[in-house]
Amino acid sequence: MGANHCVLPTLIQKKRFGHIGRMLIVTSAVLVAAVALADPASADLVNKCTSGTGYTICFSLDRRDDGTIAVHLGIDVAMSRADAQAIIDHPGEEFSAKIFGDDPVYDNGLVSVPVTWSAAWDGGLSAEFDRLATFAQLNEDDGYFDGYVDELYGHIDLVDFRSGRTRGFNSAVISGYY
Repeated sequence: MGANHCVLPTLIQKKRFGHIGRMLIVTSAVLVAAVALADPASADLVNKCTSGTGYTICFSLDRRDDGTIAVHLGIDVAMSRADAQAIIDHPGEEFSAKIFGDDPVYDNGLVSVPVTWSAAWDGGLSAEFDRLATFAQLNEDDGYFDGYVDELYGHIDLVDFRSGRTRGFNSAVISGYY
C-alpha cells in the first residue's frame, strides 16, 4: 500500500467533520493508491477464472512486446490427495489442453497448450499449461479490419486411467482481436 497506509485510520479517528467528507477522503485515497499501484504492462493481460462442481479453471492471454501472446491455463480438480497421486503415478500424461475459437456453428481448435506441471495436494489435483502463440494462431475469425472479434476459450481434458473416464473442462471465453 505504500507509505500512506497509516493515513486513513488517523483521518477517521479525528473529529467528525461529516460522513460525506470522510467518504470523499477514503474514496480519494483508494483511487490514488490504485493509480500509484497500477502496472501499465498489465493492461495487456486478460485473465478469467470460472468454477464448476469440483473444479476451478483459469485462462489468460498476455500480449508480449515481441509480438507473441503468452497463453496460460490452470486447473484445480477437487479429489483426495491419494486419488490425485494415483492418477499422476500412472504412465502417460493425465492432462491435455487446447485453445478453441468459440463460434455459433462450430468450435475450431487453434493451438495445443502443453502441460507445464501437475501435482497432487490435499485439495486435489492441479495442473498448469503454457505456450507462446502468434496473433495469427489465435485469429479464429477474419480479423480486426473485418470487425470480427475473436472469442477464445481453453479446454482441458483429464484422463483417469483407473476408470478409463475422461473429464472435460471449459474455461470462460476471452474476447479480443487476434
